[in-house]
Amino acid sequence: MQQSSLPLRTPAFRRVDSGHGVQWWSAAWRCLLHRGAAAVWIAMSVIAIVILALLQVFGTLGSMAGQVGWFVLGGGLMLAARKTDQGAGPAVADLFSGFGPPLGSLLICGVLVMIAELLVGGAATVAGAGAVAAAAYGALIGNLALLAGLGVASVLVALVALAVLAPVFLAGWLAPALIVFRQQQPLEALKTSLAACWANLGALTVYGLLWIAFAIVASIPFGLGWLVLAPLTVLSTYAAYCDLFEADTLTPEPSPAAAGERS
Repeated sequence: MQQSSLPLRTPAFRRVDSGHGVQWWSAAWRCLLHRGAAAVWIAMSVIAIVILALLQVFGTLGSMAGQVGWFVLGGGLMLAARKTDQGAGPAVADLFSGFGPPLGSLLICGVLVMIAELLVGGAATVAGAGAVAAAAYGALIGNLALLAGLGVASVLVALVALAVLAPVFLAGWLAPALIVFRQQQPLEALKTSLAACWANLGALTVYGLLWIAFAIVASIPFGLGWLVLAPLTVLSTYAAYCDLFEADTLTPEPSPAAAGERS
């Protein structure tokens, strides 16, 4: 794939049909298998998962550090995906390339997303506590209708929380790529990612449904399938970014002549 000819700060994105949600996965698969890159990508994925898991040992602060740190590692993985796509072999050290010039923006972006998640989680907790209190009161006074409403209320709280969290996820999904490739500021990257995802909700829905199916399959053999699904998730995210912002998905397997030119 050629470098984008668009100016770095051009926030424009294109709208694609729902079938592109499948193309992002197929493009990621081709990229993973290109020139023996799979071993390095699996190694990077395992290291990232181990780092984030170790941070959980430190309780709430560790969990918060993990949420923010994921954006830094995500920026490095986007840069590694670019190298892989351009035919250069990725290295495990690429995982930490987000600690370079884009570090500040990636950290701020992670903090903003974490704050948004905490606000939504806090609101859901308060609403859930209110539902439990109402149910307890219903049980105390023998109001079976009020008690039965607990289940309905709990489901509604969960659905509302998911509905509010969805835009937060969409805002954060492509933000690391926009920061490392277009040098967008954190808030700008979050807004641009959300706008692009919202405009391409059909493709994103297909992509997400396929991810759920792949996740179920990957979890069956003792979770070993995640060794493949984790890097594929990163590469498909990069493919989506290229498709929406650079008018190109990852290049298909090149012909011998094209491969000679790229090398």
